[in-house]
Amino acid sequence: MSRRVLVTAITALLSLGSIAQASTIAIHGSTTVSNAVLVPQKAQIEQASGQTLDIVSNGSGRGLADLAAGKADMAMISASLEAEVTASNAKTPGSLDPAKLVGHQIGETRVAFVVHPSNPITALTLAQVTGILSGKITKWSEVGGADQPIVVVAATRGDGVRSAVESRLLGGASILAQARELPNSAQPVAVAAQLPTAFGVTSAASVRAGVTVIKTDETIGQPLILVTLGPASPDATKVIAAATAVAPK
Repeated sequence: MSRRVLVTAITALLSLGSIAQASTIAIHGSTTVSNAVLVPQKAQIEQASGQTLDIVSNGSGRGLADLAAGKADMAMISASLEAEVTASNAKTPGSLDPAKLVGHQIGETRVAFVVHPSNPITALTLAQVTGILSGKITKWSEVGGADQPIVVVAATRGDGVRSAVESRLLGGASILAQARELPNSAQPVAVAAQLPTAFGVTSAASVRAGVTVIKTDETIGQPLILVTLGPASPDATKVIAAATAVAPK
């Protein structure tokens, strides 16, 4: 074998080795985690971890379902793992085994409640918010606003933001049955921007121009969590560490 052929062969083998070391990590779930960390910091996380991220923002509950079904390497959730498992199993009994899931908190954000810019209400107590979400307060006039019905807009049950709110304010009970449900917690922002009577339940990471964020006497924190099926693999561990370094605290 000539020297040139030998060098070419060695170079090819080294290239194959580099390709083999890199892997794609599929991460499905919370739009809050996605919007707050993984999408805006994707390039930085990939560079620091040496992995390629395949991010699907389909809600915390679906992310956990995809993880359990082997469709994702990690799930993103934005409420406690206990709350998410409880919500998912309430919706589909026995769908998740908590003993098989391991949560890795990478950061924290907060829940946000939003209304249309024309709404004169800009501040509420958490007790008033609880009344709205439980259905005890049904009109804006009951909290100092117009004599109009309050339209609660939230993601479907199992979403991280909704689970965090239900756990903190409603003792785990569901938001009132008349709520308008959307696929994820980012969409209530768009609805509140168009519907004058809306009360949107979302996350700070999903707030955009065109809505008013309601001030409250207390904040509701949201953990940003990546979940693995059993202990994290070496590649997943690298992604978790890289995401933790850039996530809001």
